[in-house]
Amino acid sequence: MIQIKYADAADVPEIMALMNLAKELTENKEWYSTDDEAFVRRHLTEEGFILKAVEEDQLEGFFIARYPGDAEDNLGKYWDLANEKLHQVAHMESAAVHPDYRGRGIQKELMARGESILKQKGYHYLMGTAHPDNVYSVNNFLKLGYEILTKTEKYGGLPRYVFGKVMIY
Repeated sequence: MIQIKYADAADVPEIMALMNLAKELTENKEWYSTDDEAFVRRHLTEEGFILKAVEEDQLEGFFIARYPGDAEDNLGKYWDLANEKLHQVAHMESAAVHPDYRGRGIQKELMARGESILKQKGYHYLMGTAHPDNVYSVNNFLKLGYEILTKTEKYGGLPRYVFGKVMIY
């Protein structure tokens, strides 16, 4: 049975390996942007959190949530949020599922659990990006009730949809 837990520092090498595998196996390399290890480590506690899906100690997938705050890349700017509301924005930053476990709804479950945690923490605006042709990620966002706010270029000129969802309290 799959369990969803918080990741910790000991999980980072496995998360990095899965992130790199996901990029390697993606049919179009523009679909998935990877992060460096320092970025991932910052999201264990200080800039967000990381959830992992595990079964019998096997990492099946991960999800990174980010608190962008005053960062220049806060996606709330695409929603024309007032500056004071930008601190209520959380990013659905990155997710990947090991190829052996795809098709089981793991990414959607990780994101849904992440949403629940973000709601408990008081975030009102959840946002994320996906390449327009990455039907898997686009569909996960849409199934979870996100709307496409715009299409723009991110990550060095790559096309991306920017998604947004308002949390109802």
